[in-house]
Amino acid sequence: MLTYQNRKFYLDGREFVIHSGSLHYFRALPAYWEILMRKYRAAGLNCVETYIAWNLHEPRKGEYCFEGIADLEQFIRTAAKVGLYVMLRPGPFICAEWENGALPSWLFRDPTMRMRCLEEPYITHLKDWYRVLLAKIKPHLHGNGGPVIAVALENEYGSFGDDFDYLSQVEAIYREAGLDCFFFSADGDARAYLCTGSHDHVLKGLDFGIGKTDMPGKFALLTDRYLDGQGPRLIAEYWGGNFTHWGDEKWYECDDELFRENLSQIIENGISYNHYMFFGGTNFGFMSGANLVTNGSSSAVPGRDSVFRPDTTSYDYDAPLTEWGDYTERYFITRELLGKTAQEPLPPVPPAPEYQTIGQVKLTASASLFDNMHLARTQKSKTVECMEYYGQDYGYIRYRKVMSYDAPRDAIQIEGLRDRAWVYLNGELLGIRMRTQDESAVKLPDGLKKGDVIDIFVENCGRVNFGTLTYRGDCKGIIGGVYLSNRAAFDWEVSCFDMKDISGVSYREGTQAGLPAFFRGTFAAQPGRECFVHMENFRKGIVFVNGFNLGRYWEIGPQDALYLPGALLKETNEIVVFETDGLRGEPAVTITAEHGLRGKTHNPVAGL
Repeated sequence: MLTYQNRKFYLDGREFVIHSGSLHYFRALPAYWEILMRKYRAAGLNCVETYIAWNLHEPRKGEYCFEGIADLEQFIRTAAKVGLYVMLRPGPFICAEWENGALPSWLFRDPTMRMRCLEEPYITHLKDWYRVLLAKIKPHLHGNGGPVIAVALENEYGSFGDDFDYLSQVEAIYREAGLDCFFFSADGDARAYLCTGSHDHVLKGLDFGIGKTDMPGKFALLTDRYLDGQGPRLIAEYWGGNFTHWGDEKWYECDDELFRENLSQIIENGISYNHYMFFGGTNFGFMSGANLVTNGSSSAVPGRDSVFRPDTTSYDYDAPLTEWGDYTERYFITRELLGKTAQEPLPPVPPAPEYQTIGQVKLTASASLFDNMHLARTQKSKTVECMEYYGQDYGYIRYRKVMSYDAPRDAIQIEGLRDRAWVYLNGELLGIRMRTQDESAVKLPDGLKKGDVIDIFVENCGRVNFGTLTYRGDCKGIIGGVYLSNRAAFDWEVSCFDMKDISGVSYREGTQAGLPAFFRGTFAAQPGRECFVHMENFRKGIVFVNGFNLGRYWEIGPQDALYLPGALLKETNEIVVFETDGLRGEPAVTITAEHGLRGKTHNPVAGL
């Protein structure tokens, strides 16, 4: 087992320094888990760390998924096969720029729900979830012959709250489930975070990024205060990069020499660390999170000046291994520095990914979403409510009202827009509105007449994954109401489009479908070779290849293309683009070997 003494870790009685890298199983297809872990081993790492995403595993209360990309136990077994130990971080809140920090949206279908504290019914739901999850983890603990050497308690709780009773309850649930292993916490590198992040008997790991700083000085915060002064030094998250929001941000690019300097200090001082992220991966589907940002920083307390900023589909993070698993200079710096401390030669570096350029793919068939209402769950609703009220988690929702009277109304007002709305009158687009950026009323120049149809189509752009909204939940759709010239509008038809299965869309040849619309095409490819779908002719939406949701695209950048894993490809493939804002040219995409991360300088096909 992993133990400690005199500020050092010991594993099975031998001195042990953790050299770990984060790899989130839910951000890479299972076909890539083993090759990525072999790249970790070849870099000199001895451990892999992952969060566990509750919302991925329990999408509905009591309905559990541990298959495919959610096969946590297979991920752990793969680590053991490759020769890596495992550090697990089950949250339940994980932040991670992941949708709602992995707290399932069904939790806050109850408007009285209060999360991350010792309150019912949250604690009962948490116990139910952990009863399933921890039973799967227990057989893989190192003491039971598996690779799991450490498990985290909650996550960055010092940035959130101070309910010590709740933290004690989380630890008690772990122990009652038989998790006889080493526990740690992860918090920011300041006393403001550390004083409430966990109890003093739990090892407090620090989270911080690369910088011009004396690395051992960060650990002065831990001197003689925790674990009776015997606790080893642990960087729970060493940020060698960062995530990116949609919009005018640039991709973070790490200074290689500063990285070398910092990592040298960590290694030379015998400090255990986890590189977050050593491989970032992709926010497939609708799972990218969002932040409320003030002056360029994530805001813990949503305020009047906070701007809602969704995260990009790419979670490249400027990691040593790119989003698609290729090498950067920092990978080889890591291998060089860790190789000097290795007791035996490091394994050879696995081959770089192989790429392909397919060229332009024309999308020759189309279908209007509103002509395919069988894709939605539709119901009558007296009032306009949030997605969660109707049992919807992700995707889009349409609120439709048919006027039963003539009215000289001059505006449609949306109160509590979450997150982006297209407002139509009789099928004609009147305007697009965006949470915190433009929530102005939509003008009605000619008033309303009996029989007029108002459609408000709303996109969930990703739930906020950090701050106080993780206490009450970031509900989506419309959380306030709809008003016609300051008069409440009632009697709606509500249609929920979760986009889980689009196989039933009825297409027609040609590209004249009214928006929002699907556009479909086919292309030939070499299975197993990596490529990227460039969206220069489209504005905003999502892309499916062979039924798999690659994630969101948006013309505002800085991501201009979506990563298309070669493991998804067959000799003949179907691609479907769901577009909401309108075309910028003919409906066609270009699939190439170029990554499309605007402004990012490293070469994705450099290889070794």
